[in-house]
Amino acid sequence: MELPIFYAPPNNITDLEIILPAEESRHATGVLRLKKGAMVLVVNGLGEGYRGEIRTVGTAGVKVRIHSRIRNFGEPAVRLTLAAGMSAGSKFDTMVEKGTELGVKRFVPVITEKSKVKMEDARRAGSRVARLERVALAALKQCRRSYRPDIALPLSFMDYLKEYDSEALNLIFTPGRNARPLEELKLDKTLKRINLLVGPEAGFSPEELEVALKTGYQPVSLGERILRAETAGPVVCALIMFLMGELR
Repeated sequence: MELPIFYAPPNNITDLEIILPAEESRHATGVLRLKKGAMVLVVNGLGEGYRGEIRTVGTAGVKVRIHSRIRNFGEPAVRLTLAAGMSAGSKFDTMVEKGTELGVKRFVPVITEKSKVKMEDARRAGSRVARLERVALAALKQCRRSYRPDIALPLSFMDYLKEYDSEALNLIFTPGRNARPLEELKLDKTLKRINLLVGPEAGFSPEELEVALKTGYQPVSLGERILRAETAGPVVCALIMFLMGELR
């Protein structure tokens, strides 16, 4: 039987014990009805898991005595980044939720020429990122992994391309005729970093695609059907993780 899983920030963790945050403590005692002596799993959002035993249940919160540590608990071997064109509504929330479940380590909201949203001021952008971090945290616990993905502030398409990593596999998904079918990719399973770039609802402009290819991105196609923005991101993540042997 799998242990119930909780999140605690690193500041709440010492060599011997963990103090669960108030919300997590309420969930442990009020929802799950856990008592002193119950075994639990706690993750710190930075890639570590802790098996432990509830030793204190009180007004100060739930305290867990650490029995063992597990590094990279539930984490894939490859560092996967999903950069996706911003779309209207809560579609990026969906990508963060599903992408977290699939093992994405970093999300980058990208403002493209055809995005239906524009660059926000710093305060609103920070608020949006904070909300996405909460979405990622909930998904992290649901799928039982230990690293809460990094979520970047929104970037323009050109600014994102400035982050180009020449040592990673960089793929841009487009239905264009010059794009290779994904099945033709021969992925090296020892790859450490893969960066995936998907467009908003209307896709990339010809100019954006040209610049991305010149930068070094490889064009890849998912076939003739056009996927919705909130579908494309999770689909490409799932397919790449499958090809990397992470969904066995």
